[in-house]
Amino acid sequence: MPDLGWLVPAAIALGAAALVTLIVVVAVRLQRRSPRARAAADRAVSDAARALLALDDALRDLDLAFEAADADEATDVPIALRRARATAHRARDRGFGDVLALEDDAGVAARRRTQAARVTQALEFQRESVASTRSQLTDWVAVHRTPQGLLAAARARRDELVAASGDPEPLIAALRARFDDVDWADAATAASAATDALAEADTALDRAAAEPTADHLLRATAAVNRAARHLRAVEDDHRVAMQAADNADAELAAARSEVEQALDVATSRPAACRPGAAERLRVAADALDDAAASASRRPREAIAVVATVREERDQLLDEAVSVRRRLEAARAALPGTLACARAALAAADARDAVPDEAGLAAPDGENRIALLLRLERARRHLAEARAATDAAAALAAARAAWAAVR
Repeated sequence: MPDLGWLVPAAIALGAAALVTLIVVVAVRLQRRSPRARAAADRAVSDAARALLALDDALRDLDLAFEAADADEATDVPIALRRARATAHRARDRGFGDVLALEDDAGVAARRRTQAARVTQALEFQRESVASTRSQLTDWVAVHRTPQGLLAAARARRDELVAASGDPEPLIAALRARFDDVDWADAATAASAATDALAEADTALDRAAAEPTADHLLRATAAVNRAARHLRAVEDDHRVAMQAADNADAELAAARSEVEQALDVATSRPAACRPGAAERLRVAADALDDAAASASRRPREAIAVVATVREERDQLLDEAVSVRRRLEAARAALPGTLACARAALAAADARDAVPDEAGLAAPDGENRIALLLRLERARRHLAEARAATDAAAALAAARAAWAAVR
């Protein structure tokens, strides 16, 4: 009979080795998911966000330099410069997507940290490329442009903006005559900011005429761009308010009917709905009544109330109604929710974009990063809503966009 006594110590040794291996694996996994690892990953994501902000600032400066150099649509600009600029724009767009994904990532902290470091490295490399492109553009302008020609082009852009936009005051007066200040205050603020920006542009242009330096032209170009943004905000606010006034009564009536139907479901099948659904729906009905009472003076607020009530109705009923009825509800809610999301994004863009040089103090770096990411998240959700072929998916994306900026 063979001697098998050696199997016992061998089995013990193998078992001990397996146990040690298991302990090491578990320890490594715990370390990769520990609070310290998560904090390190959060710091790495913050570094990536700061690198994105630096690239965004550098690219804004490059875009401004192209415009001040009258090179945006010029055919004599070297292809290499145009390609480098386009590459930088694509890299920034990818960077926004990467940083937003990192912020939403709840997976393994170590992997998140590694990915964030990779994103940071790519963004910093692209920022260096933008700086090089900016320097090459400066050298090209010195050879192919004259101060007099650049000044004339800058004045032409300023005059074209004023001619195309016209005086915003009649739009403000029309809003003021029909609506409460809550529906036109932002437009009035934007109109005032546009006037200030044009005055700043004129001052910079006069200085450029007396002292032909690139700095004066850059300031003038930046001021004209700010004026254009503010004037667009006035036009957008006027359009949104007038559309809201045209649709408010019909939307309120439809929402009232929908809430009544939802109340029937909530009272007849309470177990199929969220807790307290009937009571919350009655509160929503009261909100619609309050909005209807002031809809003629506050139509934008009325449309927002309708969109909010419909969103709460959907949450409260959950799956208590059929798929067909949920789809019909989504189709009814989509136009108003999209309008609210677009209006909120336009207002946030005008309010939260890079501050005017002559305006209020700029937010610190962390707040600017948060603002930029918030706006980008809303834009991406709106793009998803526009691209969706299913009403429910489009409505979910529109609501996410609105939530990001309201």
